Amino acid sequence: MDLEQPFPKGTHAFVPPHCPRVKCAASVPGGTFTWQYRGFFRRHCDGRLVQRYLCLACNRSFSVQSFRVDYRLHKPSLTFDIFNALVSKITHRQTARIFGCNRKAVSRRIHLLATHARDFHKELLTRTKAAGGLPGSFQFDELETYEHSRRLKPVTMPVLIELKSRFVVHLETAPLPPRGNLKERDRVRALELEKEEGGPRLSGSREAVKRCLSILVDVLPTDRHVVISSDQKSSYRTLVAELIQTPCTHARHPGTAERSSKNPLFPINHTLMMLRDGVSRLVRRTWGASKLRDRLTLHAWIWVAYRNYIRGFTNKSRDVSSAQVLGVLKRKFSPREFFEWRVTPR
Repeated sequence: MDLEQPFPKGTHAFVPPHCPRVKCAASVPGGTFTWQYRGFFRRHCDGRLVQRYLCLACNRSFSVQSFRVDYRLHKPSLTFDIFNALVSKITHRQTARIFGCNRKAVSRRIHLLATHARDFHKELLTRTKAAGGLPGSFQFDELETYEHSRRLKPVTMPVLIELKSRFVVHLETAPLPPRGNLKERDRVRALELEKEEGGPRLSGSREAVKRCLSILVDVLPTDRHVVISSDQKSSYRTLVAELIQTPCTHARHPGTAERSSKNPLFPINHTLMMLRDGVSRLVRRTWGASKLRDRLTLHAWIWVAYRNYIRGFTNKSRDVSSAQVLGVLKRKFSPREFFEWRVTPR
């Protein structure tokens, strides 16, 4: 299935690529798969007529709907409203109030949207690697936020981008230890958290940055000199030297310099500012902060899909996406197009 044009001749020409049943022998894409038509049914939620099929390997039926992102959703139109809210700095609860739905509906949509966004991004990187590797120069830095408690449970979020297109290659989240100079009540609470979590809260910054760089190393072309830039944090130098075996230049710039457009770190600084401005969980010191780090990661991946594939590159270049500027895709998606078909790996 093509990521950009899954069905160029229209959905009426849909050919099931594999059986959607996980336990079926024909569930692996690219294997031998025989099927036959088995009538239609009409969806109650939107009145759409859906073709059914019969898998001749497991003798069970499925439909076109089995390959769509809105599979089993009673209110599929709500998905795009929630997506627009999630990338527009609207909190989880306020989204539920605006669209008149339960908070659990918003929570489930976050998981659905983030899972599809990561699957799409992972498959795109896989295909880009097969086509010769990811072009460009790269830059990374860490954004600091927190989960539930700003002083007791800080969180780091390393973000890696391509320099000119601002294409987000990868991001991670990891815990940080409690801040110093805690008040007495905070020290007591920190000790209670250590007992609840089975040990002290340690820094995961180095491992998170390492995972980001490992993703980059996996998709870099082996015959090209790579330029990576960051601030002067000491662990960055050792990680880049440890992980990147191809010819590489690591440019290190002072992180204390004025954050203007003349700063060499402006691309990553600007990306992190956009991330804070779009994701309500990252707005500084509000009750909208994330209570669980895993939920923050899911929300951030929804924004990555928006930034890379849906949003215009700049306000003056609204018709091209970051992925187009980088050259890894030939089209810009709308939310409805991006969250229409599930990703089928090659």
